[in-house]
Amino acid sequence: MSSRPSRSSASPQALPPASIAAVALFALMALVIGAVTVASFPRAPVMSFRVLVYSGAAHGSRETVRAGVDAVRELGARNGFGVEATEDPAVFEDAGLARFQAIVFNNTAGTAEGAAEGDDGLDEQGRAALRNYIRAGGGWVGLHDASAGAGDWDWYEGLVGATLDRSAPVQPGRVEVLDHAHPSTVTLPDLWERTEDRYDWRTAPVTRVHTLAQIRVRDGITGRDEGVGHPWSWCQDYDGGRSWFTAGGHAPSAFRSEGFLAHLLGGIEWAAGAKPGDCTATRAGSFRRTRLATGGPGDPVDVAVAPDRRVFVARRTGELEVVDQRTMRVSRALDFAYGPGTALSDGLIGLALDPGFSENHWLYLLRPDTVGRRLVLSRFTAGQDTVNPASEKRLLTLPGRRAQDGDSLSPTGSLAFDREGRLYAATGDITLPLNAGGPNDLRGAILRITPQDDGTYTVPEGNLFPPGTAGTRPEIYAMGMRNPYRVTVDPVSGTLLAADTRPDGTAGYFRITGAGQIERPFLCSGGVPRGAAACVPRVSGAPDATGPGGITMSGPVYDYDAGSLHRTGFPEYFAGKWLTYEPVGRRFTTLSFQRRARTSAGPRPGTVAAGELQSVDGVFEDMEWNRPTAAVFGADGALYVVDAGRDDGAGDDESAGVFRIDHVGLGRLPGAAVTADRDNGPAPLTVAFTGAGSGLPAGEPVTYAWDFDGDGGTDSTEANPSYTYRAEGRFTARLTVTGPAGTTAVAGQDITVGNTRPRISVQRLPDGGLFRPGDSMDFTVDVRDEEDAGTTPVDCSRILVRSQVGRPGALRPLPRSRGCGGSIVAEAGAVTPGLYRVTVRYTDRGGPKAPELTGSASLTLRTALQEAERFTSTGGAHGGAVAGNRADASGGRTLTEIEDGDWIAFDPVHLRGIRSVTVGATPCGLGGTVEFRDGSPDGPLLGSSRVPGAGLGGGDVSPTTELRIPGGGGRLYVVFTNPAWSSEKPDLFAVDWLRFAGPGAGKPGTG
Repeated sequence: MSSRPSRSSASPQALPPASIAAVALFALMALVIGAVTVASFPRAPVMSFRVLVYSGAAHGSRETVRAGVDAVRELGARNGFGVEATEDPAVFEDAGLARFQAIVFNNTAGTAEGAAEGDDGLDEQGRAALRNYIRAGGGWVGLHDASAGAGDWDWYEGLVGATLDRSAPVQPGRVEVLDHAHPSTVTLPDLWERTEDRYDWRTAPVTRVHTLAQIRVRDGITGRDEGVGHPWSWCQDYDGGRSWFTAGGHAPSAFRSEGFLAHLLGGIEWAAGAKPGDCTATRAGSFRRTRLATGGPGDPVDVAVAPDRRVFVARRTGELEVVDQRTMRVSRALDFAYGPGTALSDGLIGLALDPGFSENHWLYLLRPDTVGRRLVLSRFTAGQDTVNPASEKRLLTLPGRRAQDGDSLSPTGSLAFDREGRLYAATGDITLPLNAGGPNDLRGAILRITPQDDGTYTVPEGNLFPPGTAGTRPEIYAMGMRNPYRVTVDPVSGTLLAADTRPDGTAGYFRITGAGQIERPFLCSGGVPRGAAACVPRVSGAPDATGPGGITMSGPVYDYDAGSLHRTGFPEYFAGKWLTYEPVGRRFTTLSFQRRARTSAGPRPGTVAAGELQSVDGVFEDMEWNRPTAAVFGADGALYVVDAGRDDGAGDDESAGVFRIDHVGLGRLPGAAVTADRDNGPAPLTVAFTGAGSGLPAGEPVTYAWDFDGDGGTDSTEANPSYTYRAEGRFTARLTVTGPAGTTAVAGQDITVGNTRPRISVQRLPDGGLFRPGDSMDFTVDVRDEEDAGTTPVDCSRILVRSQVGRPGALRPLPRSRGCGGSIVAEAGAVTPGLYRVTVRYTDRGGPKAPELTGSASLTLRTALQEAERFTSTGGAHGGAVAGNRADASGGRTLTEIEDGDWIAFDPVHLRGIRSVTVGATPCGLGGTVEFRDGSPDGPLLGSSRVPGAGLGGGDVSPTTELRIPGGGGRLYVVFTNPAWSSEKPDLFAVDWLRFAGPGAGKPGTG
């Protein structure tokens, strides 16, 4: 870089951006005091703030640079802010920059790289001044080529948010506007037509910044990467200041567009601090998750939040619980006592609170009847922490069935109210007879009724069949869905929203604006767009978690309340967006819809109808989930989520629970977390607590207040105290964390005194064992209960075994043992390749004052045929293998980009009963060896197979190797080698599947 002209010591001193508020207040006071005098003279224009437009070392044409300068000057003249423009980098000094509230990088990255000849970039002193300016609270605006980057300046690349990789030719296209609240996008249409050169980024900035608008990649734009993740404009709070970027502004014509000028004006005003706008809604770390209730003794399946923030939780085993968020106490309000043998399609199914709950305290439950084979929709009256069973009013009773032992089907019902007080009840058809779903059958449909005060209901006008129509039921509102697991209602438009999984495995998203036979959902599957939808790929690119298949759940639509006093409600960005989630995919997404019809001249001429799906975008991608099965917004603007856990909620699964998600933005609110070294045992019981994970970032001071016994007092102010419980019963230890500004967070932990959780172990069935369809797998269950002390035989009927594969038979007592035995039969031809969970739980009988406790254990079984792309992990010197799509591959995907030393791992795997393994491979590259190793990539060699290189004739190959079986189970590594490989040579080969041979974990079934 060239040397910088000397800076004059006479440069005027100016206040840093952080002092602007004080200056404005002083000016306002002076204006009031001197009002009479001022009124006597002509008034000069008042500059609300000042902006510097910097075009030094510009990458764009001179015409574009001049158009950018003129546009910002005109915006300043129209909107009352001052503008200065320069190409001289000498302005980048602390005193010079402090005069401005925002700096516009006008098609320049501040570096001489790629700039016009003779232009200078920022030297080290200039870079330091820009950094100091941002850290003092200044604002930065980047136009188009400001993203060209400074390859040796990571801080600047972070300020921009992304670095240009390549651009497509100038061509017409559309931009999807996602944020309709930010001042830079509030006036823009949902689909905005732009003729631009389209940028691809070296690394997509998604989750690091807040995306305001993104390129619509399905418009046939040429010359660009068609993958997902093409932000076009974004903003962020960065290193103490504010950063706003737009990829627009490629040519002088952009600065003659009123839409683009409005976009630019809003960006400048936000960056200067003149207009508010949230830029954290889609950034990682902007949300905090607080556990309100643990997995407990039964599956949590649905949740509802009262206006006073009490949280009602429905569990499949029949319990309805209430969480008081003030005390974190969990109370059992109602128990239908379906018993520990409740299967996944039994028990409580749906839960909803009446729209007038604050006054009438009514709640509605959808559940199987405790007697007979019926499904019941009932209304109950709730107290503060109890529900009176005698208050039941049965609105609907319809035929159903009780699940068989071992059924592992998903929830088959849902309840939701609309703004008119009409109740929608969805009843899926997975567990119902084939004739369900007819016009005179309430099963397999979405019903709509209007509950009445006396416990009856009326049928509203506009349902599918008018009352009195022969052979029909007037309660039916919509038909044609296979299994709408969850339904919701848009609180503003009143539109009914539902999601289900189609018979072909695609996810169907239904937006239902009127009664009818539903036939045309938005479809998507596996990250590949289908129909009108766009699907978001898995965050890590790894295959789905446990088990094949998947379920799509319809979550809530956010109703933003600008007047809410709750500081942690979701921001306005989410207003009107439909939140959906996948229990197996373990992800949340937001669906945005076209708010108004819009006619387009190109690139795809025609009218885009109101309600058409606009985009599908990931959210909470920095949070790990197990099996989210229900989600609702509370009146406080927070999201409440039920996570069924890794073991489908069996036992006291610590991975399951009910969570509240708060928007914390920049993290200025404290967090609270409670950990205990034990949560059960005989009295007296001493428990060591810790508040680790609580507090504020950067170690800012907070205070702790512990209430161990639930009496409302403070028992300790230490961060990591201990407490001795001497009385029996269940207690909720509560921790309140308070920040410097008086903001608080609360967390709780249940402690059971007088009962010890049973210990469960599963024997004879190895964790990670392999099986084939038709196999019968024997196992035994051993239960140790401290209170029984070896004197009482285990009641095998109280042991519940759940299996994602086959059906476990009834357990029987084992001779001369306190254990129980049984078997699992994998039905022939009905098993999809993959891994499957088996969970076992036992609930004891509790004590005189102590509640019952449930112990659980789980293990994983694998099919003998394993899809190679469904690995647990991958790695190696060259980054590991990649799962890619291939239409003719088993399962539609195959393992690609395999280089020397790459490996995949499967965990857990137990090779008991396995003699050999066959590799299904494609010789499409250099060729090499497939090694099977125990425990690590360089662990003991168990066997190896050779895959030939391409060009040797023939198609796919399937070499087989015998396996030397290790002593136990664990992690199996599949290592790919060829020392002759180099980066100039092709990959080794592709791998489709692995087939293990031998009796495996079971024995051939008998039928």
